[in-house]
Amino acid sequence: MAVRTSNTSGWKIKDIMMVVLIGMIFGVMFYVLKISHNAFASITKPLISFLSLHSITLTVGASQVSQQVMTAATIGLWVMAGPVSALIIKKPGSALLGELLAAIVKMAIGSTWGTTDLIWGLVQGAGSELGFALAGYRKPLVGLWFSTITSTVLSFGYNYFYAAYDKIPVNFTLSLLIIWFVSILFFAGILVFVIYFFLKRARLVK
Repeated sequence: MAVRTSNTSGWKIKDIMMVVLIGMIFGVMFYVLKISHNAFASITKPLISFLSLHSITLTVGASQVSQQVMTAATIGLWVMAGPVSALIIKKPGSALLGELLAAIVKMAIGSTWGTTDLIWGLVQGAGSELGFALAGYRKPLVGLWFSTITSTVLSFGYNYFYAAYDKIPVNFTLSLLIIWFVSILFFAGILVFVIYFFLKRARLVK
């Protein structure tokens, strides 16, 4: 059976302008956060290595342990553009487009990841989009909850192969998955809902 969408699914000029604005804002934010992320990862590497199980540190390497824990703990920040776009615009494709535009802006500013940003933008945007699609775009808050799950599955699944998680201990991979989901739940779920709530209360969005 086809998924029912709202009767406001047609895109308008103001919708396009809004998603471009969201993409630009989050693209700049992502760029700034990436610089902070790299600095924080360097500073906390000794602490994370110390707190990690000694066997894992020896197997995976202190630098890899630190990098993957940091990536999992902050992944939710990079997923925020999609659900914010979907909640504000409420149109099919808005989550994917918002996340992709943010990735393009981040890359254009001078991200060290280059075109990898585009791939991540597509993966994370598709994850968010799928969640709202499962709710038929008719119940945005239900879609937001679904998007935390679908974003986790798609983004972690991609990173599983990208970062070669099959070569690290299973218990460490499962720990990363839990941290990954909690991060997305907090940043791309709860925090996004708070942002939407205050925007709606201020009557800046419907």
